[in-house]
Amino acid sequence: RKLHLEKPLNLSETRILRLKMTTPTENNCTILISTDKASAVVQDDIIKDLEQPVLSVKIRAIKNAITLLLSGEPMPRLLMSVIKGCLKEENKELKKLVKIYWEVACKYDAQGKLLPEMILVCNAIRNDLNHPNEYVRGATLRFLCRLREPELLEPLIPTVKACLDSTGLGRHHYVRKNAALASFYIHKNFGETLLPDGPELIKKFIDSETDLCSRRNAFLFLFN
Repeated sequence: RKLHLEKPLNLSETRILRLKMTTPTENNCTILISTDKASAVVQDDIIKDLEQPVLSVKIRAIKNAITLLLSGEPMPRLLMSVIKGCLKEENKELKKLVKIYWEVACKYDAQGKLLPEMILVCNAIRNDLNHPNEYVRGATLRFLCRLREPELLEPLIPTVKACLDSTGLGRHHYVRKNAALASFYIHKNFGETLLPDGPELIKKFIDSETDLCSRRNAFLFLFN
């Protein structure tokens, strides 16, 4: 969807703005990337770069993919290449870029059904939620706040709940505060469908939580 602005955005190539559209009948827009460089990169070039073993080449390729997708370029063959070339990588920058790619990529076919490749994506997200690094777990929970596909979120609910537990996946407060925030957005967007026990779960979480940021996000859930 094109945005008409009175003044051009003066943004760097890598700066990202997150937007929230207010019209419920339109697709949700969470990212806007502005670049001053005209790109002649095509889908086949990006797929070729994603198959390369060099990490910097993959990072450049996924950035190009995100930029072109946001420009309205259809790239139906790119999804499996990203899955094959990027999901096993542990580089944090690449992981973050791949999550941005999941936000902007088309997840449904022409009949409105979830693409079968999304099963692999869901498994990859679950693996990141169980990652030994608390930053990866927290960043993945933050990413779930922006997902609007209930079919993707539903299998992840048990792991999100586990991240609220200070004796389990939520040992670090960074994970717990983002788990509380993810619970808030999931309950806000899908209500009783995905998280029917959300208020009771968060109330119990507040009773035992000592971190102020985590408590703040939990109170945000109950307040709304």
